[in-house]
Amino acid sequence: MNQFSFRQHGEVQLLVCEPLAHAGFKHAFSTRLGGVSPLPAAALSLGNFSQDERANVSENRRRFLSALDATDWTLVTAKQIHSADICWVRDNAEARGFIEQGPPTCDALTANVPNTLLGVQTADCMPILLGDERTGAFAAVHAGWRGTLAGIVARTVERMQQQYGSHPADIHAALGPAISTAVFEVGPEVLAAFRAEFAYAEELISDQQASGKGHLNLNLANARQLLDAGLRAERIYDCGLCTVLRNDLFFSYRLERGAEKPVGRLLGVIGRAQTN
Repeated sequence: MNQFSFRQHGEVQLLVCEPLAHAGFKHAFSTRLGGVSPLPAAALSLGNFSQDERANVSENRRRFLSALDATDWTLVTAKQIHSADICWVRDNAEARGFIEQGPPTCDALTANVPNTLLGVQTADCMPILLGDERTGAFAAVHAGWRGTLAGIVARTVERMQQQYGSHPADIHAALGPAISTAVFEVGPEVLAAFRAEFAYAEELISDQQASGKGHLNLNLANARQLLDAGLRAERIYDCGLCTVLRNDLFFSYRLERGAEKPVGRLLGVIGRAQTN
C-alpha cells in the first residue's frame, strides 16, 4: 500500500499507484465515494446495469473523469464475461466507435493511443493496470478467479509484446482493490482446477476444510503470473486493499449481494496523454 495514495477531488476519492503515475500514465482505481447512485446513498457506481439509472451512472462517470482531469478523453470499457479474451483499441476513431456502437466483449483491453482511457469494472474481482514506460502502451485487465485460472494477465503481457514490441521488464503493473484471501472462500472444484494448472498452487491456497473448500489468493496468483511473464518484481505494485473488508470504500458483490441489495461497480482505468 506504500506505493499507493488516495486523492480527493470534491466528494470523489480515487486510489492512485504513484510509480505508474510517475511513469507517465493517467490512471486510477475508483472508490464508492462521491457519487449520486442510491447504493445505498451518494455512491459512485460507474457500471451500467439494470439496478441503477443510466443518468446516475453518466453523472458518476462525469465526476470520475473530472477528478482525473480527463473530461475530454474517451473512456472505453468492455462487456466482461470472465474470459481470457483481449481486445486491442487501434486508434481514437475505434475508441469512439466503441462508445457509439457498444463495448467489445472481452476481459482485457490494450492500446497505445493518447487521450483514451481503458477501463475494467469490478466489485470483488481484481483490476490490474499495465503501463509500458518505453513504448507508452497500456492495458486494463479484469481478473476474477476464472480469468486468473486462464492466465489473462500473462496473456495481456504477451499481447503487448506482440502488438507494440513491449519488453516485460519495462512494464509497470498495479493490482487494485479486490477480494482478499482472508475472505475469498471457493469450492473444491476451483481449487482442483488451480492445482492442475499451476505448480505453485499450494502457495495460493489456505484454510482448506474437510469439505474441500478453501481460500484462494488472487493477489499472489496474478503477481506470480506477472513475474513468470517477465516483469520485474519491483515493478509489480499491490495495493492490498480488500473490497469485502473495506466495504466502506469499495463495492463488494459477494458481501452486498448476500444482503439482497443492488451492488455498484468500481472502475480501474489507465491511459496516457499526447506526447510532443
